[in-house]
Amino acid sequence: MQFKQNKFPQEGEIVVCTVKRIQKTTVFVELAEYHNIEGIIHISEISPGRIRTVRDYVKEGKRVICKVLRKNEKYGNLDLSLRRVTTGQRLNKLKEIKLEDKCEKIIESVSKQLKLDYKKTYEELSGKILKEYEMLSQAFQEIAEGEKNPLEKLGIDKKLSSTLEQIIKIRLKPKEIRISKDLIITCKTSDGIDSIKKALNGGIELSEKKKYNIKITYISAPKYNLTLTYSDPREAELQAEEVIEAIKQEIVKNKGQLEVEKARK
Repeated sequence: MQFKQNKFPQEGEIVVCTVKRIQKTTVFVELAEYHNIEGIIHISEISPGRIRTVRDYVKEGKRVICKVLRKNEKYGNLDLSLRRVTTGQRLNKLKEIKLEDKCEKIIESVSKQLKLDYKKTYEELSGKILKEYEMLSQAFQEIAEGEKNPLEKLGIDKKLSSTLEQIIKIRLKPKEIRISKDLIITCKTSDGIDSIKKALNGGIELSEKKKYNIKITYISAPKYNLTLTYSDPREAELQAEEVIEAIKQEIVKNKGQLEVEKARK
């Protein structure tokens, strides 16, 4: 991973570190994203509960995800924690690192294609992109999601930016957003259960016909869940509304009701 931040990490930030030295009560690490500045993890911040041997939890040379507890920029001191990083934070950081590595490989591929020096190309791109973005992947993700290529505006060579755009759109998937809606569906007629099934099947058939990525599941009577994933939030909402409206029209036709209890992303 070549990406480096030129600033000092903030308290509360989740950072990727490499274990360098292990002492009886302290682990010394280097922060890969911050020009390998050093931080320490006290034994009390490695894991909850009593720790007999620090080496049961960390090994020299291994990469760990930590949380910044305290910092002192004057002396370059960083106190870090392993145990205060949640599973979600760890997974998100690993995804971020993986995406950044992928962006670097894209630059390497384009450099070879255009017969450019990779190191110089990387330095040029990162120098200009990081003036406007926190990470390379943020700019590349915009391109993957169909935004107008921002690279030329940053003063990057037209041929280089055009080639990057082509490769990015092939190799990077647009971010998918997830919409979840809970539906309350009731029908008090003698054949109410069959009417509800028919209405839901109609919604499923519509989504399959139009190739919407929608899933409808039973929770507990009278609640059902509709989940949809798509790269465009506005289009995702429109697709969900279309399917819900089709289900509603069918159930109302059979003297039933449908209400959207809540919607969340």
